Amino acid sequence: MSRRALATALAFALTMVMVGVTSAQTPYIAVYYNAGHSWEDKDCPGPVFDTWYIAAVNFNMFLSGAEFMVSYPPAVTWVADAATPPVTLGNTLTGVTMGFPVPQNGFNTVDLCQVVVLWNCQSCTGFLDNQVKVVAHPGTGFLGGVDYPGFNLVPSIGMTAMICACTIPTEQTTWGQVKSLYGE
Repeated sequence: MSRRALATALAFALTMVMVGVTSAQTPYIAVYYNAGHSWEDKDCPGPVFDTWYIAAVNFNMFLSGAEFMVSYPPAVTWVADAATPPVTLGNTLTGVTMGFPVPQNGFNTVDLCQVVVLWNCQSCTGFLDNQVKVVAHPGTGFLGGVDYPGFNLVPSIGMTAMICACTIPTEQTTWGQVKSLYGE
């Protein structure tokens, strides 16, 4: 076998390995501003009550529970948790541990709970880039779910939703203008 064929075969094998790694799904818990789990940024609507949705995504197993905390920014005040499972200890403000009476299908998005908040802002002035972060439970240091039937802890990552996300304005340009910025 020639060196060129061997190098091509190795490059192909490496590509296939990397494709497998990049297509792996990482489980995460996220805050959404709509029931359809598609809005992760929102502008201040004024001093009104609002409902947010917390979901577990990409767990790819049956879930019997979850544990996490939500870090709320100054743009909102946490009021209450709603639609929590029957076995729930704590709340999203201080750390919550929840268990489902029937295991949930983690191959789909799992609704963990809803959060009622009061908006503290009239507009985005002074509230740019407020982050709503899902973080580890402060009492246990765990962020993730519990699988079924093994009841093993499955770590996940916590996503960050934005309030008044700062947008970066863009303008049309040419490749020559971009190169001139860097002296090439």
